[in-house]
Amino acid sequence: MSLRMRLFATFTLIVVLCLGLVALAVTVILQSQRDRLALERLDAMARPISVQVRSLFRGQVSAAELQTTLEEQAQKNNVFIIFGDNEGNIVRQVTPAQNRRPIEVPSGGLPHTLTQPAQGKFTASNGQTYLYAAYPLVRQTATQETARLDTLVLSMPRTGAIAVVLSLFSLFLLAGLIALILSLIIALLFARSIYQPINRVKVAAEKMAQGHYDQEIPVAGPRECQELAASFNQMAQQVKRSQQQLRHFVADVSHQLKSPLTSIHGFAQALLDGTANDEAAKQRAATIISEESRRMKKQVDQLLEIVRMQAGQLRIERAPVDVNELLEHCREVFTVQADEKQVKIKIAAEPLINVPGDFDRLEQVFSNLLDNALKNSPKDGEVRLKGRNLTNEVELSVSDDGPGIAPEQLPYLFERFHQATGVRSGYGLGLAIAREIVTAHGGTIEAKSEPGEGAQFIVRLPFERAAT
Repeated sequence: MSLRMRLFATFTLIVVLCLGLVALAVTVILQSQRDRLALERLDAMARPISVQVRSLFRGQVSAAELQTTLEEQAQKNNVFIIFGDNEGNIVRQVTPAQNRRPIEVPSGGLPHTLTQPAQGKFTASNGQTYLYAAYPLVRQTATQETARLDTLVLSMPRTGAIAVVLSLFSLFLLAGLIALILSLIIALLFARSIYQPINRVKVAAEKMAQGHYDQEIPVAGPRECQELAASFNQMAQQVKRSQQQLRHFVADVSHQLKSPLTSIHGFAQALLDGTANDEAAKQRAATIISEESRRMKKQVDQLLEIVRMQAGQLRIERAPVDVNELLEHCREVFTVQADEKQVKIKIAAEPLINVPGDFDRLEQVFSNLLDNALKNSPKDGEVRLKGRNLTNEVELSVSDDGPGIAPEQLPYLFERFHQATGVRSGYGLGLAIAREIVTAHGGTIEAKSEPGEGAQFIVRLPFERAAT
């Protein structure tokens, strides 16, 4: 069953249940009101009849005259006129003409020994409930015929709830149908207001599953639907960005591996077909194949490493790292390379606070930054390592005197296989790996540069001050 049908069915069930509860409440109220009116009517009829009975006791009317009057009253008002004794048993009763069958009650079932008029209900032997209005009979004198008379009871059958409902069935049915139709129309509109925003999400999701990632749905409807639409739009943008990055990544990997594979294939073919026919040519071909294989292996290893990092599998040791020692170590490692290019590496750092982290991983970060700085520094240039303590972190920077980086290239420097255009060399996977390592340490890395004025890479690593 679709969501629309479920919502509509739910609203329909709620409406039907509400109408049923209303009908039940109305029935109970009408039953109570009907009983009250019936008791008032019985009491109004019993009062003059009790006066006539007292006239019999005083000898003002004969028993025959009273009997005739009682029969007329019973037939006219469709009530039972009952005389009971002081033990609650029937002595005599007058039944209405249309119902000649008298009432039978259990022993002591009638009201008796009353001191004042009373109203209520009693149950006959057959289980039928009767409403009654009773008056005590006060006698000055009594004959043999009236000696047992203690209570006058006027009674009528109590109308059941089903009878009340049946009497109002046509009215209930008409009002219920009108209320049901109006409620279902409102329910349909309400269900539609919920279903339409969800349906838009469903349609957009189906299009995304088919490869159409450029999806955006309007943020409309109830608050929850607006939040759903906003979340979906955000997810769609992330999926679109991820797909674009994936396509770029595949293209970059293909481009990066194509060059060494071409060299390997070419020189291997030269060895096979005899083009490299002397010992020197063979040696040169083997050397190039080895170097290109090593370069390709390094790129594949870096690629696997950054994939593990971005999958959250990067393992970072948490030990105090002497940042001053780290910078000095990195300078020593690149001393030979700097001397070959006639570039000076200078450290200008105050005594730095130790940071918690992985010495080897942080060395990998600054080795990559130093390698890039040396590659892009001119002859007789200078690479500067600076450091300072901030409030809750250590700030380290690597600067060079190279050609700089174009402003439009800065946001993409830390992407995988990004190649900066212009005279500055590309960064491949190095900066992407550096960013993942710094992020795993809870720090940040950024680049600042202007064309022709060199580049500066700034790393900030958090630390915890010792308690004083």
